[in-house]
Amino acid sequence: MAHQGRASRRSPHSSVARRGILRASWLLCTGAVAVLAAACTSDPADPPPTTSAGAPSTSAAKTTGAATTTPTSSASFDPCTALTSDFLAQHQWNARPPAQRQDQVGGFTWQGCLYVAKTTYTFRVQTSNATLTQVREKFPTAADLTISGRKALRYEARPDVPGGCTINIELQSGSLSILVDDPRSTHPRKLSPCDNAKEIAEAVAPLLPSGS
Repeated sequence: MAHQGRASRRSPHSSVARRGILRASWLLCTGAVAVLAAACTSDPADPPPTTSAGAPSTSAAKTTGAATTTPTSSASFDPCTALTSDFLAQHQWNARPPAQRQDQVGGFTWQGCLYVAKTTYTFRVQTSNATLTQVREKFPTAADLTISGRKALRYEARPDVPGGCTINIELQSGSLSILVDDPRSTHPRKLSPCDNAKEIAEAVAPLLPSGS
C-alpha cells in the first residue's frame, strides 16, 4: 500500500515541465495571432513603413525564395546598378554604400536600394508593381506631377509622422517609388521632404530605359 501511494504521488518536476509546455503553447498561439493581425491590417498600396533612419520596419515582409506575387515592374531597370557610385557622389548621396531592399506586402512588391545622403537623410529608390491608379486609390489627394515626361504622383503616406514624402513615377507595368525620410530636416538647402523627393526623382528618372 505504501508503495502504491508513492507511485500515485506527482513529481514536482513533472508539474514544472507541464507548466513550461502550457506557457510555450500560449506564446506560440499569441505570436500567430499577432502575425495574422499584421497581415490583415497592412495596406498593399502603401510602401513598407520606415523608421526614422529610413529603413523599412520589421513589420514589412521581406521576400525570400520563390514569391507568389506578380514580379516587380520593369525588370530592365535596377536602381542599385543604375545609380552608379559617380552619380551618387555627384549628388552627395554616398554617406554609406547602397543597401539592397526587396519588400513585399500582400500582392505588392518593392525592389531597389536604400541610400544615405552626406547630411544623413535617407531615401529609397525601388521599382514596384503598384500602378499609379492603385496609388491614387490609396491616396486620393496625391498631387499630379510630370517627371522627365512621365506621369507621377506625390503624397505623404503618413502626414502625422514628419519627414516623409513619396513620389511614384509611372512605368509600363507599375511605378518607380522614391521615398524620402528626413525627420530632422537635414537637407543642406533645407528642402522639404516633398521638394527633396521631387529633386531626387528629376535626377533619377532620366536613367529609366526608353519604353520602360
